[in-house]
Amino acid sequence: MCRWTRCWAFTLVALAGCDDSRPATLDGALPPGSDAGTDRDAGPPPPTSPLVDPNCLDGRFSEPLPDPGASLADLEAAFGGTAPRAFIEAVLGRRYTTGRLLVENGLHPGIGDCVQVFLRDSSSPTAIYGELSTIVHECGHFYDLAEGSGSRSVYVVNDAPLRLTCSGGDTTSRGGQTFARSRIRADEFQPLRPPGRGGDFYAEVYLDGDPDDGTFQGGDQGFNSVLEETLQYVNSLATSYAFTNELNRGGASSQRDGILTFLWYLTRYLRMARLSFEPAYAHLVSGDGGCWRDAILTVWGRAWLYLEATRGMSHLGISDRELEMLVMDPELLAEIQRLRDAAGCPAP
Repeated sequence: MCRWTRCWAFTLVALAGCDDSRPATLDGALPPGSDAGTDRDAGPPPPTSPLVDPNCLDGRFSEPLPDPGASLADLEAAFGGTAPRAFIEAVLGRRYTTGRLLVENGLHPGIGDCVQVFLRDSSSPTAIYGELSTIVHECGHFYDLAEGSGSRSVYVVNDAPLRLTCSGGDTTSRGGQTFARSRIRADEFQPLRPPGRGGDFYAEVYLDGDPDDGTFQGGDQGFNSVLEETLQYVNSLATSYAFTNELNRGGASSQRDGILTFLWYLTRYLRMARLSFEPAYAHLVSGDGGCWRDAILTVWGRAWLYLEATRGMSHLGISDRELEMLVMDPELLAEIQRLRDAAGCPAP
């Protein structure tokens, strides 16, 4: 068995091609839904999804949307004399300031500079725009990993600033209180979208391996990694929304597919925990002061904010309609309602 840092590093590198747009304890002064000021992003008021509850954490979450219309002309004109990292930070500062925060802090002492590791083509602004969702996603991993330690997982949600810190989220064999995420591959929902090309290709990477064979693979990680990936796929979609005009060039990418897949995984994990892993479920619902429950609801609310903001943007989805139907299965949505009930939210 490998050390936690090395295991997550392995997963980060393995997933480099999956978020690709080319072919809870609350730390800080502000609770979920708070706004740090007016000098961040300048998008329109975010739309409301019917899949969040306005009386609970998920429905009360809000943040200013990125501004896809902010001009980048001066930054593009100066591109030839600008280092790739500086250009990335500058354009994100105009369009998606949470993305800039993640890139600025995506420097892990044991893994390296997220931009250097994941940027493949820095030849032009257009080439970089096509890679920004991957860069922000992976830099978010680097930042969260650097901030966490031991059994403590940290999730930097946005630059409000809002971050979530919860403990004991890894598997029992790795010092936590949950089970391997790959186990959900054996549930009754996976056959609805079988693993592999033409189906759930994410499962081949994220739900790989056998958690009982003594050999580490990415799928051996616990619930903390499920929530981490869910959060970073929200950042992928938020970045693509911020640069939607630059990305809308006649093709399509799987930006919406990624976050919808992980919402599907998250609710399936909760259901399996409730039915088959009672200690893990108890920890996710009420352990650590209800930290994991509140973190799940917060990330769920943020995910639907950006899914609503990008609805109808066909260039940001491939199988997103099919995936959304899977997520909307009443049995799976009931798992989120159980968390709301446990949090004491009033009935809608």
